[in-house]
Formats: sequence, structure tokens, C-alpha cells
Amino acid sequence: MKKARAIVRYALFALLAVLSFFVIRINLLLHTSNQAVVEQKADIICQLSFLENELKTKDLGERMQDLFPEGFVFVNALYGLSWCELAINSNPSDESIKAKALREALFAYQALDSQEAKWTFDKEMDPEYGIFYFGWKNYLLSKILRLDTNFAGHALYIKTFSQQCEHLKKALNKSDSPYLQSYEGQAWPADMFVAMAALNAYNQVFKPGYNNEVRQWLDKVQQRLDPATKMVPHSVNSETGMPIQGSRGSSMSLVLRLLPEIDSVFAQKQFSLFKNRFPTKTLGLPTISEYPKGKKGSGDIDSGPVVFGVGTAATIMMIGVYANYGEAEMSAKQYATINAFGFATQWAGQKSYLFGQLPMADAFISWGRASSFHDKVVDVPNSFGQLVHILSAISLLVCWVFFIPRKPRRRV
Repeated sequence: MKKARAIVRYALFALLAVLSFFVIRINLLLHTSNQAVVEQKADIICQLSFLENELKTKDLGERMQDLFPEGFVFVNALYGLSWCELAINSNPSDESIKAKALREALFAYQALDSQEAKWTFDKEMDPEYGIFYFGWKNYLLSKILRLDTNFAGHALYIKTFSQQCEHLKKALNKSDSPYLQSYEGQAWPADMFVAMAALNAYNQVFKPGYNNEVRQWLDKVQQRLDPATKMVPHSVNSETGMPIQGSRGSSMSLVLRLLPEIDSVFAQKQFSLFKNRFPTKTLGLPTISEYPKGKKGSGDIDSGPVVFGVGTAATIMMIGVYANYGEAEMSAKQYATINAFGFATQWAGQKSYLFGQLPMADAFISWGRASSFHDKVVDVPNSFGQLVHILSAISLLVCWVFFIPRKPRRRV
């Protein structure tokens, strides 16, 4: 009997020790995310090295496709975009980072251009394979050409980009709705914002551009906002573009991430509305609700897990969103929160979250961090996470005091 009790006690001790380790680690990571510019860039590259290894040696695209309907496209697109954003936001004189970014972004684009990426989409749609596939592929190409328009084989990529933008223009002209379909009879506005960000990027790289088409599209969008929130809806009627489901955190965070690249004035208005409806705090830390204040709902493939109303995908996306709207401190706080609770592990020059078990999360985090990377790094204040610190200290104290044997506990 005593032996059994001893075994149970040792097991409880081990469990409590492990729990204490993770609690202390979370509290420390809330403040160790403050890094100098060089350290931050190296940390992002470690994340991208993990994704590179997974994509090139462990069939990451295929694995993500087994989990998500568009997993192959998403993870390759985000990988390439992360490298592009990191290089674009780095010092222009850093040729090594530019060369690496261009090489990896082209690798990702070629993956998107493969039959493996296309098979799940319908070729007969307009544009081909639907706006989700078309949009992410062309958006990545737009970033590659913004990074460099004079690399080996650039002429073919420029021609492809021009042709794809022209295809999008023609498809828009034939549609009454501003939201082209991703699948037959199904349209999600966030997918369209990806495509339009690429179309507007053409205006910045080449002339003449598509300014009129972008303006007409925005007019249609503003006529079809969610009546309850005055923001872009989550899903719409595929024929008319009128809202079916109102605004949600997962789609709005992506829309807000892309909208400044399309129209900065409209973007700022939507961001102001968003800040009144979606940001919240969990244990004093910044999080994003999946549904606007006053509404409740469950999670799905778009949102990721929704825990106590908090949308996982939306919260991760806000790293880059806050940075794009000039809220560098909020971006730093959002990353610190995710970094602390993401169970990050680092080894052999690679960094992953959730013990490397869900690389799609790593892809979104790296895209947000690369997008928010600048020469001036803003640190989180020392007061950040106080409530977590207090609750952690109380919880550990209570657990350990009750674990201590009775007589020693009386002496304590």
C-alpha cells in the first residue's frame, strides 16, 4: 500500500513539475520576445528554415492538403510570401537575404503552378480554377516581381503576371458581383481581396495599370457590406455578392491585412470599425473574437479552434495587421502572446510552434512576423502580462503547498 502511494506521489510530483515548467516558461516568454533587429530577422529565418525543411523533405504540402481543403496552396503561398515580405522589409543592401528570398519564393510559386496544387479546383471556372487558387498564385507572383524584375527567366514571369491580371479584369467585367467564385456556387470575399491586392500591385510595377477596375470593384464592395457591422461580410451570394453571413474575425483579419495594398482610406475605415467589434483580452492579453460583440458561434475550417469566443486564426493574423496600420506596439504584444502560448521549440537552426505538429500555424505566424519586420523594433512594456503573472504565481503556490507533506507544510 505504501509503495502504491509512493508511486502515485512521484507521478503527481512529475506532473506538477512539468506543469510548473510550462507555466514559468510562458511567463518568461511574454517578455523574452523583445529582440534587436538582427536577432528578430534570424528568428524569422529559423521559422522559415523549419517550413523549408518540411516542404522539401517531408511532403508538407500534401500533409496540409489532407487536413485543409486548400492546405497545399495555403502553406506554399504563405511560405513564399513570408520570404518576399522579409526581403522587402529588410535593408536594400542585404543582397544575401534578397537572393534567398527570391529563390524560395520562386520555389513556392512553381509548387502553386503544379498539377498537384490545381487538382482540387475546377479548371472550367472563370478565372481558371476559381478565385481562391488564382488569387493566391497571382498575389505571390506580384510580390516576387516587386522584390525583383530582373532575375533569370523574369520575362516569362512578367508575361504570366500580365496575362493573369488581364484574365481577372475580364472576369470582373462579366460579373455583377464583386466577389468571384472560389468553387461552383460558393464565394468568400476574403479570397477576392487576395486577388485584388495582386491586381493593384500591377499598378505599382507596370503601366498602364488597372486603377479604374480597382475603383469600380471597391464601389461594388462598399454597396454590399454587412448591414450589422458595416464591414466586409464573411460569405456572400455567389451571383449577387450580397451578404449571407456577417463579418467574422478570421476573414476580416485577412481582409484588413490586404486592404491597405488596395485602398488605404477604405482600409482605415474598416480597421476602425473592426477595433470596436472584435479585439478583446483573455487573461489581460490581446486576442481577437471570431464573432463581433453581441454574437456567438462555433469554429470551423476558416477560423481554426474557437476557445471562449477567441478565434485562433484571427489572433495570429493580427501580428501583421496591427503592423500595417501603424500599431507597432500592439503587433509586438500580439506576437509575444502567441510566442508564449504557442509551445515554441528551436533546434538545429529551426523554430516551430505547437511542437511542429501543425505547420500551417507556423506559416501564418511567419507571414505576420515578416510583414511586421522593420528596422525599428518596438518592445512590449514591462507591465505586459501582469494578470498572467499574478494568476500563475497563485496557482503554482497553491499546487505546491498542497503537495507538500502535512507536517512540513505546518512548519511552512
